[in-house]
Amino acid sequence: MYNSGIYPFDHAAKKYIDQNVELDSGTKTEDYLDILDKALKVAESRFQPQLILYNAGTDILDGDPLGSLKVSPEGVIIRDEKVFRFAKDQSIPLLMLTSGYMKSSARVIADSIINLLNKNLIDIGTHCIEIE
Repeated sequence: MYNSGIYPFDHAAKKYIDQNVELDSGTKTEDYLDILDKALKVAESRFQPQLILYNAGTDILDGDPLGSLKVSPEGVIIRDEKVFRFAKDQSIPLLMLTSGYMKSSARVIADSIINLLNKNLIDIGTHCIEIE
């Protein structure tokens, strides 16, 4: 899912997107999440992946100068929960790549990870690497 007004400008690469979910600038939280639900249903019927690489970008946040979408921090948390639940329900391993360049993104990402942990959608206890 991406804002079609800003991405991707590489039209040759765009031809290789298997499930194209284009959004308009200004897409709000409720609409974003409805579109995500529909996209996940399509993905469930069209793909049988062995691994999901999930680019959990925060440029969808309202106020982000790049993304031009209007998704709330709570919407990002719900989005991540929906994607993780989708993967868990199908027993598909998921690698989450977090991204964001605004300071406010760090709090949203942290809150999302805490939510995923509280909902038992992730278990960081056995997979945590301590960096000294």
